[in-house]
Amino acid sequence: MDFEAKLNEEQYAAVTAPDGPALVIAAAGTGKTHTLTHRLAWLLLNNKAREREVLLLTFTNKAAREMIERTRALTEGRAPSKYCGTFHSFSNRLLRSHADRLGFDRDYSILDQDDARKLVRACADELEIEKKHFPKPEVLLSLFGVVSGSMGDLSAAADAQFEHTEVDADDVLRVHARYQERKRESNAMDFDDLLIHAHRLLRDHEAVRSFYQEEFKYVLVDEYQDTNAIQAELVHLLVKAHGNLMVVGDDFQSIYSWRGADFRNFLDFEKAYPGAKTYKLQINYRSTPEILEVANEVIAGNPQQFQKELRAVRASRSLPRLVKVRDGSVQARYVIERARELNRGGIPFSEICILYRSHFHAMELQMELARAQMPYVVTSGVRFFEQAHVKDVCTVLRLLVNPSDELAFSRLLQLFPKVGAKTAQKIFGKLNGRVNLQREETHDQLVAMLPAAARDEWGKVRPVFLAYREENLQNDPGEVVFRFNKAFYGEYMVENFDNHKFRQEDLDGLIDFTVKFETTESFLSEIALLTNLDAESANAPANEDEQQDALRLSTVHQAKGLEWQAVFVLFVNEEMFPSKKAVEESGDAEERRLFYVAVTRAKDELFLCCPMVRRQHDGGIIFLDPSRFLAEIPEDLLQQDGGGFY
Repeated sequence: MDFEAKLNEEQYAAVTAPDGPALVIAAAGTGKTHTLTHRLAWLLLNNKAREREVLLLTFTNKAAREMIERTRALTEGRAPSKYCGTFHSFSNRLLRSHADRLGFDRDYSILDQDDARKLVRACADELEIEKKHFPKPEVLLSLFGVVSGSMGDLSAAADAQFEHTEVDADDVLRVHARYQERKRESNAMDFDDLLIHAHRLLRDHEAVRSFYQEEFKYVLVDEYQDTNAIQAELVHLLVKAHGNLMVVGDDFQSIYSWRGADFRNFLDFEKAYPGAKTYKLQINYRSTPEILEVANEVIAGNPQQFQKELRAVRASRSLPRLVKVRDGSVQARYVIERARELNRGGIPFSEICILYRSHFHAMELQMELARAQMPYVVTSGVRFFEQAHVKDVCTVLRLLVNPSDELAFSRLLQLFPKVGAKTAQKIFGKLNGRVNLQREETHDQLVAMLPAAARDEWGKVRPVFLAYREENLQNDPGEVVFRFNKAFYGEYMVENFDNHKFRQEDLDGLIDFTVKFETTESFLSEIALLTNLDAESANAPANEDEQQDALRLSTVHQAKGLEWQAVFVLFVNEEMFPSKKAVEESGDAEERRLFYVAVTRAKDELFLCCPMVRRQHDGGIIFLDPSRFLAEIPEDLLQQDGGGFY
């Protein structure tokens, strides 16, 4: 094969790199997968290694399958080792041969998420831990996973996560210890254990380590900037003897620190592997020169990074647009109108994506899309008003407006300890199918029927319901949600959702959003009508092409690795993008990388939307400042556009 003809100069240098450690810094749209698959092919076709001696590690099965298939096509059927795949699948193959060295039988079971949740719950029951203020199993499993991945201290992490709750961190440690014992007794491992035990195997058993160091003469790792501590250490143990390691990635796109990823593995690669050669891929095949100029300016402000600059091969088009509009509702109408224009100009709706930093940024847009009956797909999860935490707090409002709403009553009651669907149904019946929580007497009756564990918790929310009438909050649904969240639901989220910080941001946005409505009734009616319109749109008969031709809505995190002809980025404002909470916790470096990822998803058209005001739930208006990231882009690189939507 003529590799030189199939690769640009930068790619060719990386593909034909000599033995030893190599760092390939592949900027957005520069052909990372193309380069990695040709490296695999080059190793096989040039007799550097046999198929079983080349190991590829990835983060998704899809990426592994794609690269292996491409390699097969390039080499007329030859493919790298059967061990190739995700870190977890590789670890599983390793352990199937050697688990007995760690005290497991080789036919160990792998617990799926449901199995793991049930076992953690059983451990808590066995230890007789009071569940009134104890995290759900999925929250604990997420904590255990992040800590094990970072090779950190579980005690310190538990103290930090539950610092402002009534959770006893010592109970968390007790459950963790018993969970480990129960898994070993059952000859079972969970998903995180695969990495933990594979690492132990290579670290503590020299004969096994030596065998696999000899077996895999070349190791390649995709998306290395997203590795955590244990993954990086696992790789190091595999290549320690020969050093033939090539890692590929982009520090500019390291955006998963909240999942335990540590981009320092990428930045410090040359320190960890002295003598490593570095290759930069900077020729971008995806975006127009104008979009790339903006991307280069966006990322230049980060101090800790490998400096590189995207260079375009595509012809020039129009400048990206800076869209200054009055507020979120106007922003939504602007996006819809421009999307229609782009569609009339030949761009399919499926090639138009609206990106946002946080889910609540898309509230107004989802409502306007439903009104306009425009098809859309939320690629980053369920639609905003269908999310569990949003529905939970809205049940409070539903029950205040309609005391006969049994579904709302049941959902609300099941938030409290020891209350299940049958208990809620029984209580509703005893209250004669009408639960007027604006009356003291109803609360007295209800408390008498609640399980003992739920009574104190109900006492926290009782004042919220009584204030609805006493303080005339009928016209202020946001205040009701605010008080319910402060009294009870904020802590409930910490104990029940592993991503509680993101959900809290959603509720903060929802509270401010309610100011658009004059009454609680009008707010609930609008949500119900629009949710039904969404459902009708989603269930409407359509052929396959029509189903596919819908606008894409996504968080930026979920959009990494994807691309569209046209991209809109919502709320490019201070405290929104970048996120206020993220900046307060860890500075703006990762937020800037996240914005870079958003910009580089666009191939032809880019719209950066910047509303000027946002109303708060107390009736006040706050003026929104443009994002600091916009301030870093020279004015001549953006076309100003209000589009007549002021």
